[in-house]
Amino acid sequence: MFLLAAANLSAQLNVYHLDVGQGDATYIELPNGRNVLIDGGPSGARVHKFLKEKGVTAIDYVVLTHPHSDHYRGLKKVFANYQVKNFYDSRAENLHAKGDNTLRELAAAEPGCQTHYPATATNLNWDSHVTVKVLHTCEEAVQLKNNDDVNNCSLVLRLYYNGTGLLFTGDAEAVIENAMTRVYKSGLKSYALKVGHHGSRYSSTDKFLARVQPKVAIISVGVNNIYGHPHSEALDRIRKAGAQIYFTLGKTHSLTIPAPRKGVQPLPELRPYTPGEVRLPQVEEVVYTPPVQAPQSVNTALEQLISYEQAR
Repeated sequence: MFLLAAANLSAQLNVYHLDVGQGDATYIELPNGRNVLIDGGPSGARVHKFLKEKGVTAIDYVVLTHPHSDHYRGLKKVFANYQVKNFYDSRAENLHAKGDNTLRELAAAEPGCQTHYPATATNLNWDSHVTVKVLHTCEEAVQLKNNDDVNNCSLVLRLYYNGTGLLFTGDAEAVIENAMTRVYKSGLKSYALKVGHHGSRYSSTDKFLARVQPKVAIISVGVNNIYGHPHSEALDRIRKAGAQIYFTLGKTHSLTIPAPRKGVQPLPELRPYTPGEVRLPQVEEVVYTPPVQAPQSVNTALEQLISYEQAR
């Protein structure tokens, strides 16, 4: 029984949406034992703390969605403290920043690290049991000054495992979301959506959400940020689409997709992550039940955000 539980644990796909303040960072443990880090937040301190608590010494796949400092700055500390084996990047250069090229220089100097520029609509060979599709990127070299243009070069990924889709959109805005709805149609459908651009009103369009049909929507955002994220318009659209909203305000959330079991429908469950916790899969985690409820801490954060929007 113990060996069976251990085998099931290793075959899980675990996603951790990290609390990094106003920025993005997502850590993924693939069923084959390899790991992924998508963005590093505005500072490396929180990502470094999380990885140390997990006992991580090397990262198989590091992804920079786009060259804005709240996504790339924390990755500098990752390259300085961990062995990175593969770096995935777009060919977008942010002319208003120097740090993006500094990060790329670190990747080029990392021993044994290969830099990849994946093409749109291709699959990444990270795990033979997980489909990892590149839905959008700027694969041709481009120099950008406008922030919206940089956002719209975001490397968008969709992972699919055990009948469950996970969509990571970087800071892609409405023009890219709408283009993806035309190209991929039902191929966008995903249980969990990492909401684009920290819940900005310029992302999460009705048309896009209708294609994705998310059950849970994760917004990576910092308290009292200068942008006013998340915007009430985006929150309203996400709620109307039927998704339960989670925030990374003071809390890292984990999402586990269990290993396939014959005749059993998977039930991903988003929950607060506790450092040092080792959880073997339990029966109730792989039996279908009604949609999960947000933890109390998330509901409290939502109420605070609604009050903040109303007071503005």
